[in-house]
Amino acid sequence: MVRSAVVTNANDQQLVYEAYSNFVQGLFELTDAVSTTAPTLIDLDKQAEFRVPAAVLTVAVVVDALLFQVMGIFPTTASYSQQTANQKTQVDTHFRQTIHAFHLATANTGSPYSNTTTV
Repeated sequence: MVRSAVVTNANDQQLVYEAYSNFVQGLFELTDAVSTTAPTLIDLDKQAEFRVPAAVLTVAVVVDALLFQVMGIFPTTASYSQQTANQKTQVDTHFRQTIHAFHLATANTGSPYSNTTTV
């Protein structure tokens, strides 16, 4: 793994942190939107119950690697280091909730996980 250079200039740290925070906010909005539309997506395509969570997991792994790289930009003594770590934890939680939304969408029906027999 290649480590990013550490940014020591306070103004540069703030700019990087603001960009990181905006990206994270976009991820929150995206995952929340996908979570709330899980039942509709499953109604439109029964295989969405499996395909969308698999795609979300793939995106989560890529985002995870990216966020670790960005977190490494800040010196460990900088307040931004802890803040980015906290935000990364929140992103992980949002991705997990998105995946769970698809499982819950069918778990509360008369035939939970009914699609497993038609795959």
